[in-house]
Amino acid sequence: MKRKIALLLTLLMLTPLAAACSESAQNGDETGTSQSTPVAADSVEEAVPDVETKMKDDVPADLNFGGADVRVAHREGERGQQEIYVEEDTGDALDSAIFARNLAVEERLGVKIVPIASSDTQVLLRQTAQSGSDDFDLCAAYQYYAMGLATEGILRNWNEIPYVDTSKPWWASQFTTACTIGGQRLYFITGDAALTMLKNMATMYVNNNIYVQYFGPVSDLYSVVLEGGWTFDKMSEYCENVYTDVNGDGATDGGDIYGYGTTTLSMLDYSVAGAGLRWCEYDADGYPYVTINNERTVNFVEKLYHLLYENIGSYIAAPSVEGEEDLINKFKSDTLMFLPFRADVSEKLRDMESDYAIVPLPKYDENQAEYSTGVHDSVSVWCVPITNSDNAEMTGAFMEAFASQSYRDVTDVYFETLLKEKFARDEVTAEIFDIIKSGVYFDFILLHSSSLSNIGHMIRTVISSGSPDFASAYKRSEKVINKSLEKLIKAYDSVG
Repeated sequence: MKRKIALLLTLLMLTPLAAACSESAQNGDETGTSQSTPVAADSVEEAVPDVETKMKDDVPADLNFGGADVRVAHREGERGQQEIYVEEDTGDALDSAIFARNLAVEERLGVKIVPIASSDTQVLLRQTAQSGSDDFDLCAAYQYYAMGLATEGILRNWNEIPYVDTSKPWWASQFTTACTIGGQRLYFITGDAALTMLKNMATMYVNNNIYVQYFGPVSDLYSVVLEGGWTFDKMSEYCENVYTDVNGDGATDGGDIYGYGTTTLSMLDYSVAGAGLRWCEYDADGYPYVTINNERTVNFVEKLYHLLYENIGSYIAAPSVEGEEDLINKFKSDTLMFLPFRADVSEKLRDMESDYAIVPLPKYDENQAEYSTGVHDSVSVWCVPITNSDNAEMTGAFMEAFASQSYRDVTDVYFETLLKEKFARDEVTAEIFDIIKSGVYFDFILLHSSSLSNIGHMIRTVISSGSPDFASAYKRSEKVINKSLEKLIKAYDSVG
């Protein structure tokens, strides 16, 4: 591991030298992104896996459904549509991969993918069940709003659908574990079949200009991360040293330079997940119980409060989409050093003139074994309507083939080619994204937050109220939370 770290850091330190030698070439780059340091062919081959050698699914090779339609309901809009299909191969790398994946699955199984856009997949699933209509075979729904549907008796259990093997790497095993109730009932799955899972992974962006000005080479920060020492206290310490009153008016405002920026919405949730806080554990029968109220959580909320309200290096933007855009613009204009956000923000930074680095969200402390990655709750989750009684075999075969083909083709393009290469500004980013993806974390309580009095928002609510006292806030809500969970479990049991 140390040898690998040394190699990566050496490559990083060589980047400025290579950039200086190719300045004229960079100035002609239409995207405005810096050119990466050239690496040997062997290194490239090692960094980008050969899709032909990656694991394949166990769907029988002789299955053929004679040109039958596989009807897939999905969220309308570009993000929801792109996960399922594109109209044509536009030549864009990601569009080409999606188009090729669909063609490969259709030809392999003898099916035709028929996308069905919906403005509200939850309403669509309920209406379909109530009317008994057989309008679609599969649905890619919005996680936060969809999870409660599992208790309404309108979805089929994935464990009763043939061919789907959630132990395979194209399914998010943490999600499967968190979604399985009583050890056997599983109504939603996600993974490489949902491009939003990759796009929604929490990451920390680092403005290189500011970091270098205050702390020296970015390679020093990467060294801390790769050696496991990137902690919340360490990040807070950096932030305390980064503040500049740009206009000299003596007031902290949006035009100043800050070490850290956030809103009090989902961006706080990323830090909670990064610190390894866990909302529940399971009893011997596979049923969850709440465990979030503990010393680790209490201490971390105090740390988070101190960072936001008692650290001069922190900037809190408005709790809105506009506030998030404000933070992105500050980062791009070199007035914000640390920006915790989703991986897809890389797409918005392509025209950023300054270089940036990417690191995981920091650990609680160095005793935390691994980095932990939260995933924004707008990820798509796959479910089968109860009305799909005749097409279970085709549905299962399609779902598994679609997911495994996504794993080999679409994920490689988005993750390996775009995130790691096209959007990245240095060689170490590839290693960092592997760490981020390997730490993806889901939790039953968080997944069902909308059915549990929005317990998943409790920490951000406590922070926003101007108090770091999580224990008292939890105590006031404990009876309601436990009663809600008991009701939810009974509802799961009632649908068998």
